[in-house]
Amino acid sequence: MRFIYILLTVLVLNSAIFAKDEVYFLPSQSKQAKNQIEYLIKNAKNQIDIAMYNFSYKKFANLLKKAIKRGVKVNIIYEKSDIKLKDLNAIQHKNPIKLHTKLAIFDNKTVVFGSTNWTKKSFNENLEFIYITDNPNTVQKFVTFFKKVK
Repeated sequence: MRFIYILLTVLVLNSAIFAKDEVYFLPSQSKQAKNQIEYLIKNAKNQIDIAMYNFSYKKFANLLKKAIKRGVKVNIIYEKSDIKLKDLNAIQHKNPIKLHTKLAIFDNKTVVFGSTNWTKKSFNENLEFIYITDNPNTVQKFVTFFKKVK
């Protein structure tokens, strides 16, 4: 029994030590950030949860539609959008407290968050940042947060 406890402790510490943590500063690293988000959408297996103040980036919306066709469950909560999101199981946030979050969770394993709305302008014209991590402790906190927003 002690061996199993030690093994589990080592595995948890390993996942925290070797967690992927990447930060992108926009607009100079816009291409890399978009590529990483596109990769996450294309490779999601089960679920994508998004809480976004402004979601108007058509390329991401189209990739999410393809993910749904692959059987991925997509949940989007947004405050505003200049594009139609009805095909994406999107719900406009109606709570009196403004949803100013910029967050996406992929398969409850990787989280993308930062200052960036998913709009073309945010990626190409604004000083923004995007942080991507698969640190299990951090991801779990965001999963819990998303459930409260939902």
